[in-house]
Amino acid sequence: FGANDQPIDITDLSNYRLNTAASSPRHIRDEMLVGSLDVSRRLARFSFPVSLQAGGWWRQQTRDFRRYNPSFTYNGVDGDPATLETPAPYANTVFVNQPNSHGFGSMVWPSVYQAWEAWQSNPALFSATPAQEVTTERARITTSKYIQESVSAFYFQGEARLLQDRLKVLAGVRHERTDALGKGPLNEPEAVFVRTADGSFARDVQGNRIRKPEAGAVGSLAELHLTQIERAATASRSYDGFYPSVHVTYEARENLLVRAAYAQTYGRPNFEHIIPNAVIAEADLDEEEVNAGATPGVLTVTNIGLRPWSAKNYDLSLEYYTRQGGVISAGVFLKELKDFFGSGVRIATRADLQQLGLDPRFEGWELRTQFNSGDARVTGVELNLRQSLQPLGGWGRHFLVFANGTELRLEGSQQASFESFVPESANWGVSFTRKPITLGVKWNYRGLQRLETTLAPWRSERAT
Repeated sequence: FGANDQPIDITDLSNYRLNTAASSPRHIRDEMLVGSLDVSRRLARFSFPVSLQAGGWWRQQTRDFRRYNPSFTYNGVDGDPATLETPAPYANTVFVNQPNSHGFGSMVWPSVYQAWEAWQSNPALFSATPAQEVTTERARITTSKYIQESVSAFYFQGEARLLQDRLKVLAGVRHERTDALGKGPLNEPEAVFVRTADGSFARDVQGNRIRKPEAGAVGSLAELHLTQIERAATASRSYDGFYPSVHVTYEARENLLVRAAYAQTYGRPNFEHIIPNAVIAEADLDEEEVNAGATPGVLTVTNIGLRPWSAKNYDLSLEYYTRQGGVISAGVFLKELKDFFGSGVRIATRADLQQLGLDPRFEGWELRTQFNSGDARVTGVELNLRQSLQPLGGWGRHFLVFANGTELRLEGSQQASFESFVPESANWGVSFTRKPITLGVKWNYRGLQRLETTLAPWRSERAT
């Protein structure tokens, strides 16, 4: 109902107001180059089967990401945004007389296509205000990111079958090297102020910081281009290592297998955790606060120097195969992680800044980033069942039941990031197959999962 207490027709576009328009174009280039070579040979000089294999692998991935979020104000045909204008001239003529959600029918929606065509014919219909231009430019700078990662590896492995093929051993070693270069936004809000020769803020007679003439007005594009610089945060990193592994399978009985394995593995950080992104917030401290040891500012950065975590993995499992083609298996495993990922707040040391590729002038600042937080351990149990119901009768051959579950125990420091681990998970169900019909019912359970690691102070006496 309107102010005159009369009903309003919600299907009439003339009862609506058109205020703004927005767009979200994205320019993303993700290029992958991959090459590999593998050579294998079986050795006939031994009384039991032996084979050797060697190879190499190379991959280069380049990701160039730019995103824009321009917004515009609708000025209307008369060119005055203060005049209330309706979207009726751009009513959709294609998607009409269709049922809508919540019981509403025959709604008329504005056509983005028709509004776009009208704007091309009359550019004065939509325009960006200075505030909208600043918002658009800030979003463009913030989302402009680039990274190139090159990975090269080679391996050597051997396989042998012993005890009349009852014992199979596969062992080898892999060397891998990673090189990465990243570029991201640099945000330094205090860049609008004049500094003296010693790097401190210049002040007027009232003690206020002096603003640079080229900074323009607060909230202007000129200020934005001083405080936020596109892809000005750059960093590179390199790391490599050897990763051996041994896998043993023993056929204890015709339908019972015992498997044991040891392997050294690693996990790279995701791109969003290593593409440079720096926010520099410097505190406005007076001389008394400086002498008292107050924190000069807060530095929030992504850590392109974040090393991959490495793990020593131990696995032991039993597999029993039934006469009906089913399988029952159980296994235990242990992962001892080194240099695990973690988030935290600490007072920046010279070593921290060197690792992050930052200026030594930030020593003593509050530093917020991801670190290799130390060691962690994951232990777990896995159970699996897949079996036909045929032993219960002829009718059972059409039914198949399955169930599997995993339980993990996670141990590590308070800053350890276990975001990718689900401590408890299970799946179970039953299927019915009788040609040409197949029916199935499945259930899935996921336990509580940590989705975010809170930044916790590493040196609480300084984090305040």
